[in-house]
Amino acid sequence: MKKVLPGALAAGFVMTVGTEAYAHSGEEVIESAKKYLGTPYRYGSAVGNTSSFDCSSFAATVFRQHGVKLPRTSMAQAGVGKPVLSGDLQPGDLVFFDTNFNGKINHVAIYAGNGRMIGAQSKGVGYANPFSPYYWSDRYVTARRVLSDSVKVDKEPKLTVVKGKGKAEKTEDVKVVVKSVRLHTVVKGDTLWDIGRRYGTNVQTLKKLNDIRSHWIYPGQTILLPSEEKSKDVVVHSYSMYTIQKGDTLWDIGQKYGVSVEKLMKENGLSSSLTYPGQQVIIPK
Repeated sequence: MKKVLPGALAAGFVMTVGTEAYAHSGEEVIESAKKYLGTPYRYGSAVGNTSSFDCSSFAATVFRQHGVKLPRTSMAQAGVGKPVLSGDLQPGDLVFFDTNFNGKINHVAIYAGNGRMIGAQSKGVGYANPFSPYYWSDRYVTARRVLSDSVKVDKEPKLTVVKGKGKAEKTEDVKVVVKSVRLHTVVKGDTLWDIGRRYGTNVQTLKKLNDIRSHWIYPGQTILLPSEEKSKDVVVHSYSMYTIQKGDTLWDIGQKYGVSVEKLMKENGLSSSLTYPGQQVIIPK
């Protein structure tokens, strides 16, 4: 079966581009954030003030404790780091929302794992489900990973291919075409339709490629574009996907599937052997 990259992503495939070097783990960030559970909400609270928070001052204060300086507002914070698909969220990733449905990001929280986020809300710092069908899901816009020393796009991007969700689901052998990665930084006035027309693609492909659920985009947002390269197939072999259960370690998983911890970390782009229940890892064959 042969698939060009956008089609592969539409079928449930995931591409990881570039490399990241984590100074602190997402779990450490969440541990810092948990110290402020119950702290009252106050709009305009200053970064560094721990007696009250608004959503963006909470994120900026927590990350500053781990050597990461974030902008003051949620909209500005959404322009830093690396875009993350909602299905690839890890503890420490930032999740962003448009609660007014006006095309502008106005809320941020920190993904805490296990389908939860922690952030400053009207009732104070607490947990919520970022994809709750009763509120947050309709307002979700994007996610960013900022726990890195640098974010770059390799000339020959690393390609990870998985298919399906759930415990130990096998993938089929596929061929994908990927030799270059193109990025577009959104400027004021851009729409997905404009960007699609400019680069010879369409809105549906752009939304699937960037895991965008609505038509809203914002200045400074980075949009991944389909590859232009179609001359050579890169063969990607079969993988299995395993969903981590409570008590699992990478060593346990490696023993079960005959894979070293080092290889598991390399294949999944992990900088730490720490895992959490619900996390999905690729098992190379």
